Amino acid sequence: MKILVTFAVGSEFAAWRRQHDFRQVAHEPFALYVSEIAGNTVRALVTGIGTAAATEAMRWALLSPADLCISSGFAGALNQQYALGTVLAGRVVLRAERELAVASDRQLLAVAQDAGARQVDRFLTSEHLIVDAEQKMVLAQAADAVEMESFVILAEAARHGVRAAAIRCVSDTADASLPFDFDEARDARGHLRLGIVMGQVIRQPQRLPALLRLARDCRFAARQLAGFLDQYLQLLSTRMDISPSEMVAAT
Repeated sequence: MKILVTFAVGSEFAAWRRQHDFRQVAHEPFALYVSEIAGNTVRALVTGIGTAAATEAMRWALLSPADLCISSGFAGALNQQYALGTVLAGRVVLRAERELAVASDRQLLAVAQDAGARQVDRFLTSEHLIVDAEQKMVLAQAADAVEMESFVILAEAARHGVRAAAIRCVSDTADASLPFDFDEARDARGHLRLGIVMGQVIRQPQRLPALLRLARDCRFAARQLAGFLDQYLQLLSTRMDISPSEMVAAT
């Protein structure tokens, strides 16, 4: 099978990249890597943060055929029962402030659950980073976790006839606030500008320990996600039945 796996930023992909012989095949307009895993041709796409970047990246990546797509990466938990490093599989993805929703493929969800993911009802794709625990408390009425790309990734996959699912690993829990508003450091391509982040640190050095804790938590989440993805792809290889007609539709 040809499987497209997306990540918003390289740090989400880093642990999985180290575990496999990924070869970078494109730098521009988006970073794209290829490897053979569990008998599958796997392309790992780094989309950039946010819906605009992810939409453009998916349209570009799906110029080449794919049988399955996994919207992967990190998410902020909105429910306090989801601990750091918990892998969540979203049944439905909502788009914030719009009455729009897209569903994950049922069979992909079932396999994800068998691979160790916790299936939840709703992900929320937000246009902006959710920084404060108080904001999460309000959003918990609408969804189980929040992230910034899955809605458009699943929507673009559907437009191209590609079966897809939203799988995210908790990098910040429901009661955790982020040390800085990283939205300010995001450029038009969805990349974080390190200079702006460092400027925030210089202006508020008392928040540096919290930033270091967040970096540690993200490394842990990336390792958990990498372990899950390996198990997931192994199960997909044996359980997914991609018919010839579906493969033609994906092209």
